[in-house]
Amino acid sequence: MSASLSLAAARARAQHGLITLEQAVDTAGLSTRQVQHLVEEGLWERLCRGLYRVAGSARTYEQRVLAACLAAGPTAVASHGSAARLLDLGRPHFQQAPVELTVARGTSAVAARSLGAIVHETRQVTAVDRGRLGAIPVTAPARLIVDLLGRVRADALYGVADDALWRLTTSTRVWRTWKRVGRGQHRATIDAVLLPWAPGPRPGSPKEMSLSRVLQLHGLDRPARQHPVADPLAGGLRYLDLAYVAERVAPEYDGRRNHGPRDWTHDTQREEWLARAGWIRIPAGRLDLVEPGATDYCEVVRAALRLRRESA
Repeated sequence: MSASLSLAAARARAQHGLITLEQAVDTAGLSTRQVQHLVEEGLWERLCRGLYRVAGSARTYEQRVLAACLAAGPTAVASHGSAARLLDLGRPHFQQAPVELTVARGTSAVAARSLGAIVHETRQVTAVDRGRLGAIPVTAPARLIVDLLGRVRADALYGVADDALWRLTTSTRVWRTWKRVGRGQHRATIDAVLLPWAPGPRPGSPKEMSLSRVLQLHGLDRPARQHPVADPLAGGLRYLDLAYVAERVAPEYDGRRNHGPRDWTHDTQREEWLARAGWIRIPAGRLDLVEPGATDYCEVVRAALRLRRESA
């Protein structure tokens, strides 16, 4: 039995301390009676029918999500808020997300719900919609964005989308996923999600694209991104996050704008460099990405553009 126990322990370690009865029997070679003995001895804890947790394993969010997936069967995939939390997308909106799964329609999810999971059903979760984070099956980022349409606040959706589009997926994949599974719903919302992600230079951060979206949703033109500007004193080029090139107005996301005096020196130096080059820098912080700050910020940008055009 010791060899079988070692195999079972290794499988459980790879699964956040979890193992199914099928894995214990078919993979590790334990008998059902031996599994029952492990439960009676307190070495394993039965979570639901056919699913066990090794005593002493860390009780983590990842363990809870995987337990629900294993309980729901092979079609289950962590989705919605769970996927955003696991993939570290859209902070801080999903840092306390509950366990959420998506399963194929017709799949029994009684066991997963008994473990506290929220379960969504769908007609299609194809291979392209599935990914993995270690042992945990997770919806692919493009599918996650589409799944969240109409379910969360706009700022949370944009946060997930911009993080995902910056490092995990592309606007083309998101659009194709929406065309395939979105059933034509939430067209205006998906257009807004993808609005700033036109072809062009890679942005320096997802927040730059969030700011570009704010500007465009408020009726301003799409700004250029990563625009090069010569700095004669430094003897080279520097790059502006966003730029209205003709007017020399540079909206720029800077999270330090909301943090206080310790960062004023950096901002002052940057503004002095831009002033030497004839630019107006308009820093934005996180509060400028949501209302009412977004409207106020865009009015400042609009006024700067108008001033430059009138003085040209």
